Amino acid sequence: MYDCLVIGGGVVGSSAAYHLAKKGKEPLLLEQFSLPHTRGSSHGATRLLRSSYEDSLYSHMTVEALQLWKRLEEESDTQLFRNTGVMVFGEPPHDIFERSFSSVQTVGWDCREINIEEATERYLSLMKFSPSERVYMEYDAGTLRADKALACLREQIRKFGGHIQDEEKVTGIIPGRIVTVNTNKGTYQTNHLIITPGAWISQLLEPQGLKIPFIVKRISLCYWKENVPGATKDMPAFIDITKETYGLPSSEYSGLMKICTDRGVETNPDCRDDCMDDKSDVEYLCSYVKERLPGLNCKPSIVESCMYTLTPDENFVLDSIPEYPNIVFGAGFSGHGFKMSPVIGRILGEMVLGEKLSYDVSSLSMKRFPGAVSSSNV
Repeated sequence: MYDCLVIGGGVVGSSAAYHLAKKGKEPLLLEQFSLPHTRGSSHGATRLLRSSYEDSLYSHMTVEALQLWKRLEEESDTQLFRNTGVMVFGEPPHDIFERSFSSVQTVGWDCREINIEEATERYLSLMKFSPSERVYMEYDAGTLRADKALACLREQIRKFGGHIQDEEKVTGIIPGRIVTVNTNKGTYQTNHLIITPGAWISQLLEPQGLKIPFIVKRISLCYWKENVPGATKDMPAFIDITKETYGLPSSEYSGLMKICTDRGVETNPDCRDDCMDDKSDVEYLCSYVKERLPGLNCKPSIVESCMYTLTPDENFVLDSIPEYPNIVFGAGFSGHGFKMSPVIGRILGEMVLGEKLSYDVSSLSMKRFPGAVSSSNV
């Protein structure tokens, strides 16, 4: 019997367990794979941290999340954030560009639009721009050390009295005032349940009568060799909002820049590698790098995989099981959740404990999707 139980040991579940542990709730965190692992969405060495979103809710959450990441740095004596700055650019129409730029200004982060001539002169040997593009710099943004962040969260969960059990897959959930959670190794009961299994979310929600239209994609993480060693070391991270592509300066692998696209291949999370023959996203990136980034070899040196769980509007889902407010879930982070996970995890904890929420997340309810909740569950 546990007061609080969390399913899913990725960054969101770990953040939820971390906050619950700091409240003295002694949560149990269950993870189906052996930790650490590369089967889900939270692994890898780096993630972008930026506030440049069209929706200012995400921008505000990111600003606070950075403060919580810095607090975790202090608790664990580990550097997690690298202030590289993020360069955002895109082709006309510039409506997305303007909304995201406005959000960065709204939250008070340092940002400035720079003209194409200045951008071209500054990054002439590394990146090409077209005359019709607009560019701004988000100077307070940067990158997170993802794997180290997860390790620090797990360390702090245990430090504050929480428990972590990996290699234990949940096979069923029986809701009630006391929730029963069945696994491949045993049975648990809990007063409060948080469900954050990433790409496996539908397998746990559909038996509860919830049909949220999640799509799981395999995303290729590609690393590209610098033609001149060290050339991208001091380059900012970038986001090409028109081409759905982003890049991070060399840090994970020496002499290699990470460049990825949000385009991916739809997959089943249990059979992710079955679609490895479909290399359309990698081929797209090869063309992109050849055209846009002359300072890099146009063939990737390393290709890895992770998964995105997307909603049709690419916004999160934070909600509870109908009639059971003691069972909440977070999913569909659509490639954006890692940076905000300290805030998301805290919100899920507030939801499941019936506390006042630190953010209005009513717009992230599953009810925005017709048919998500069957009539028998209303």
